[in-house]
Amino acid sequence: MMNGQDMRWHKAQQLLDENALDVATMAACLGQAEDKLEGMLGADPRRAIPDKLARLMEQTFSKPEGWLDQGDDGGISYDLFGE
Repeated sequence: MMNGQDMRWHKAQQLLDENALDVATMAACLGQAEDKLEGMLGADPRRAIPDKLARLMEQTFSKPEGWLDQGDDGGISYDLFGE
């Protein structure tokens, strides 16, 4: 089972693909520093996607609030057992 940050990373990758964006262009759209976003969305993420940025990404790309935290089945993914 994916943890919350894994879910956000995969959904952010989906946003990049859907909108034919690279990290630099997404950073510009969000008003964020490219190196900061690269650390979150790159192939080897070193930083977590914070809640505030997750909501900004959803708003910017017309996704419902909480979309980055939802599994592919449409439900919110809760990691009840820390796995």
